[in-house]
Amino acid sequence: MSSRSRAGAACLVIGPLLGLVAMLITHSVSHHAADQAAAFTAHPTAARLGLGIGALAVVLLAGGLVWLAWMTHERSPGLAFAGGVLGVLGSFSVVADDLVHLSGALIANGHSVTQATSLIDPLYSGGVVAVGPLSELGDLGTILLVVAALRIGAPRWAAAVVIVGVLVEGAGFGIGTRYLAAVGFVLAFVGFAAIVRALLSGQPAVEPAMAAQHV
Repeated sequence: MSSRSRAGAACLVIGPLLGLVAMLITHSVSHHAADQAAAFTAHPTAARLGLGIGALAVVLLAGGLVWLAWMTHERSPGLAFAGGVLGVLGSFSVVADDLVHLSGALIANGHSVTQATSLIDPLYSGGVVAVGPLSELGDLGTILLVVAALRIGAPRWAAAVVIVGVLVEGAGFGIGTRYLAAVGFVLAFVGFAAIVRALLSGQPAVEPAMAAQHV
């Protein structure tokens, strides 16, 4: 196995793990200026650190999705291409969103909640954070790649765990609940770790029913 393949596999596993760390550090995943201003002023260091780690997590996950697309393109070229493109586009939209929030955290530094809200409100009402909904493309891309991975030996249970994790994470961000998003990252980490192990071992997962047929 090449070092490039190891790096891609590591990105797919480390990305969700860093996403979990970011959720535990940050104090708000809301897209409302008042909520973010309160978090930025009360916990400025945690806010900046959490957003920075979150952006890094997404970049690593994008690299991992590219690796998964490369691993699956021979057996499922259509799914691999669509999943890879959507995954990368969605990932970079999330990075842009994180950078907007990080800018808000820097702008709010040293101000009261009321002042910070008025200062960062243009960031949230000006449409810049509208790139956030594009993250749904990334979720779809991830699901497509996981489905493609089933054709090259990924365990079905692990694929199901990743898909549930993606949906739970998206719901967490959608309703502004960081602990729900954290659960989604945990599920994605567990599922991706199992998929990576199966694919790199070169031994496809054998379903119990299939194994019974050979007894």
